Amino acid sequence: MEIYLDTANLEEIKEAAAWGVLDGVTTNPSILAAARRDPEAVIKEIAGCVTGKVWCQATGDTADEMVEQGCRMNEWAEQAVIKLPMTAAGLAAATRLVRQGIEVNMTLVYSLPQVLLAAKAGVAYISPYVGRIDDLGANGRRFIVEAIDTLQKLGSATKVIAASIRSPQVVVDLATVGVHAVTMPSAALQAMLRSPLTDIGLAGFQADWNGLQSALST
Repeated sequence: MEIYLDTANLEEIKEAAAWGVLDGVTTNPSILAAARRDPEAVIKEIAGCVTGKVWCQATGDTADEMVEQGCRMNEWAEQAVIKLPMTAAGLAAATRLVRQGIEVNMTLVYSLPQVLLAAKAGVAYISPYVGRIDDLGANGRRFIVEAIDTLQKLGSATKVIAASIRSPQVVVDLATVGVHAVTMPSAALQAMLRSPLTDIGLAGFQADWNGLQSALST
């Protein structure tokens, strides 16, 4: 399963990248707007911090605008993934960018008919927002299961990257049903690493070790 950090915060990215488990970094227009800097400069800096994929979303209103913007963004990182919204214009732009050999992610995918269309366009990834689905009273995990099953039955190479991840348990639940990738904020990734039992055990080991060193020095 691929793991991505969903942020434009360079300090968060550098810390997580040092763990050696990141497959890259995802962004969206809201994340880049919060950075209050030139998006191109931010994406290039992110690309310099990670060895994996860097995701950036086109914001044009028409397919032509999205294609033009996507082609530019594709030059910002060596392993760029261009995110496009699941709209008519986004789908049209996706098919054109895919034909140019550019890796595309259809984002804001919330229904199986949308999954079918995205797969038909040949995109590399689709992004269901699991937390947002749950917020509406539906079942995000179930939708992921259905999307994966649909793609497998189609024989599609399109992967499902689950977004809007809010807790470590959600990551585990999605991993057990075969999700291809997840992207999450730094807080969720940090929470995956922590356990009070780990802290207690480590403190005990360290106390015993320190006691041994003290005894040996006397």
